[in-house]
Amino acid sequence: MLQFVPEDRKPRLSTSKVLLLLSTAGIVLLSFVPVYELVVFLQSSKGWSESYLNAITEFRIGQGWLITLLLSIILAVAIYLDGSRYIQALYLFLLILTVGFYSHVSTLDLWAGFVLHSIHFLFMSMWAGVLLHVAWFAKDGTNWRRFLAWFTPFALFCVAAVIGSGIVIMFFFVAPTDYANSWALPYGQLLLLKHVSIIPVLLAALINGFLNKKKVFQQAWLKVESILLLIVFVFTAFMSKQAPPHDVNDTLRIEGGGWLVEELAGPLSIPLTAVMDWTLNGLLLMGLSLLLLTLMLAGFSRQLNAWLSFLFSIGFIISFYVGLMLNLSF
Repeated sequence: MLQFVPEDRKPRLSTSKVLLLLSTAGIVLLSFVPVYELVVFLQSSKGWSESYLNAITEFRIGQGWLITLLLSIILAVAIYLDGSRYIQALYLFLLILTVGFYSHVSTLDLWAGFVLHSIHFLFMSMWAGVLLHVAWFAKDGTNWRRFLAWFTPFALFCVAAVIGSGIVIMFFFVAPTDYANSWALPYGQLLLLKHVSIIPVLLAALINGFLNKKKVFQQAWLKVESILLLIVFVFTAFMSKQAPPHDVNDTLRIEGGGWLVEELAGPLSIPLTAVMDWTLNGLLLMGLSLLLLTLMLAGFSRQLNAWLSFLFSIGFIISFYVGLMLNLSF
């Protein structure tokens, strides 16, 4: 995307063809992990070669990886030969569509799931991609004001699209009435942590986009925002490995409760009914979490080290999550 932005409207960036090629290879290798897990499962009754062949040709996840491999090879060749930015953008867009078409939500509703996941992944990639590149590869603050003039409204639009599509996708797996009940399950615990961790990301984005009145280039704060965003991705990755609670009570019977649920919220009983059961420790921890968010803002206004505010953000996620669970009973 940054290739389409005029040079006078973005910072000077260090570019590396080797890194781009390694990133393209990473798409192939990392997207192969679920296929390998499927092969290991199939190998118990078949040989390795037959298991690989079956996984890639007979299962959606394998077919999706095969298309990903072919598109990535073409993209790598285009990058290596300094091909047209339009060609590179086309094949990257096709890779995103492949992710959407072979996503979990598309197995529930093919075309609606395909469109929703593609939109979700596309706008997340554009927002996070520009953020990560500028945060870690900008040489200096050249053209910083002109960059913010277009990136701030663009990021707002992307975030709105990501959140909106994400909420709709979530309702494919968790009914709105079961949202709090799902917190008793491993999937729901990670979903809760993901949603809680989004809050400091949005606060960091607010600081970088709006509260920086002088529009000064503060690369450390961009790095803080990017790492907080990566934490959201980590929770999303672990969440994708858990059984989604289409029926919360049935999933609880089969999968069992989340890791810390009974230690924090007490015993679980079927049918699940999440209710707020306020406790002193829970209220104190939630109050502490709000204080930590305030300190994150204060750290910026006082020009303290940005990484101190990053620690405040991590403290917010932990204290809010533990405090909320202490105030819940099922």
